[in-house]
Amino acid sequence: IPPNLPSSLVELRIHDNRIRKVPKGVFNGLRNMNCI
Repeated sequence: IPPNLPSSLVELRIHDNRIRKVPKGVFNGLRNMNCI
């Protein structure tokens, strides 16, 4: 997951990636996020 995601982010497509861990708090402040 990229650091410092913009607060206006609504959707983040992370399928088909080899993500093993998601850092705690990486989605904090993303109030418009509705789809991961």
